[in-house]
Amino acid sequence: MAVFESTERLEYPLDRVWAWHQRPGALTRLSPEWAQAVVSESFPPLQPGTRARLLTSVPGTAGTVRVPFVSEHDDGPVPRSFVDRMVKGPLASWTHTHTFADPDTSTGSGRDASEACVVHDRIQYQAVPQKLRGLSSAGDTFAGAFTHRAMHSTLAKTFADRTERLRADLAFQTQLEQRFGQQELNILIGGASGLVGSQVAALLSTAGHQVRTLVRGRRRREDQVQWDPAKGILDPSAVVWADVVIHLGGKSIATRFTESNKQEILNSRIESTRLIVESCAALDAADRPQAFICASAIGAYGTDRGDALLSEKDDFGDGFLAEVCQQWESEAARVQELGMRWVSIRTGIVLSSLGGVLKLQLPLYLVGAGGPLGSGQQWFSWVSLDDIASMYAWAAVDESVTGPVNAVAPEPVRQKEFAKVLGKALRRPAVLPVPSFGPAVLLGRDGAKELALANQRVTPEALETVGFPFRHQRLSEALEWTLPPR
Repeated sequence: MAVFESTERLEYPLDRVWAWHQRPGALTRLSPEWAQAVVSESFPPLQPGTRARLLTSVPGTAGTVRVPFVSEHDDGPVPRSFVDRMVKGPLASWTHTHTFADPDTSTGSGRDASEACVVHDRIQYQAVPQKLRGLSSAGDTFAGAFTHRAMHSTLAKTFADRTERLRADLAFQTQLEQRFGQQELNILIGGASGLVGSQVAALLSTAGHQVRTLVRGRRRREDQVQWDPAKGILDPSAVVWADVVIHLGGKSIATRFTESNKQEILNSRIESTRLIVESCAALDAADRPQAFICASAIGAYGTDRGDALLSEKDDFGDGFLAEVCQQWESEAARVQELGMRWVSIRTGIVLSSLGGVLKLQLPLYLVGAGGPLGSGQQWFSWVSLDDIASMYAWAAVDESVTGPVNAVAPEPVRQKEFAKVLGKALRRPAVLPVPSFGPAVLLGRDGAKELALANQRVTPEALETVGFPFRHQRLSEALEWTLPPR
């Protein structure tokens, strides 16, 4: 049985760090994108007998190949501790003990011990299944030594990243508290199961807000609210409960732009947004949420605006997605007539190995066949997954944020530069251009033009005006965050 241990000191009070880990979303926020994809967290969090379901990455695949990993929680050996044990996964066994404690005051830190804590992780594991062991003494020794080194290297990188993610979230939450005061809002979220929505819900929940999510199927948890936009079903009491409503729902645009798909893309956004707006309108003014924050996209600016630097002040462009965004934002903006604050988050290209454009391109890059799309001269306005989640969280508490908001990093790059930086991050060549007909095969001509080959140089003027703290301003920083450490 091998043992891995990690001890990290955090400059935050013990009670605060322990409370953070006890809230829904903690596992989602802690998990490095390259190492784990959270399918479902345990609920209620950390309760004995509850299970968390993940997909853990196969080493060397940059998250493109993941295998199931299910763990079950149990009480820890001391107060402020818990244990999770693997009940299904690629290892023979795995027991992880998490302990949170006051720091040793002899560490020499300049801060008082009451303002800091120590997080200790101890993992006992057996990597090679017993049935593969014992074939020979020499073989058993070699397999054990090899897997031990590989596992320790991977675990060291994973827990270093977990600590950095925790520090970044606590720092962001502290900044919000210092700027806007301590707030505990009731937040209702539609689209919380998606790539961005799941991170938004987790970030807000771990910050101490009460989060409920809208689900179209059967309720499986007490913090879920059933709704059906196609049938106009949404419990008014769920809207009355909310201080802020966030909506990120809608059919994925990563599909062929057939007429039927285009109609579904539009209807799924308009119908769901309209139901929320009309549900707010049906309430007495005193019962309405304070704000409605709705998704949109930089597709609002059209397919090709050349080298123009596009801010929220610029007009809508041409094309199907621009039309969708214009109708979507117009529908969401109706809440202003009800005395509510309206925000439309115009999302850029979200970079994450968990999903989206980057995940689709990684297999090509890993085999050395990656390169710029089309001419390579198109502007690529990107945003990291953590930054887009933080933008929603900021908009929820900052009452000065209104109207359209460009959710992109401050430094867009051309497609050619994106390919170069991604290739460098993966230590792979990135010189093979992908002809324009390549994306057209998957998305159709119109879909390729509006998605893969779009040329939009967008600036986050509204966010910079309010002082939003970008975690990843440069492309290399965002890729380093979501890809495996070198």
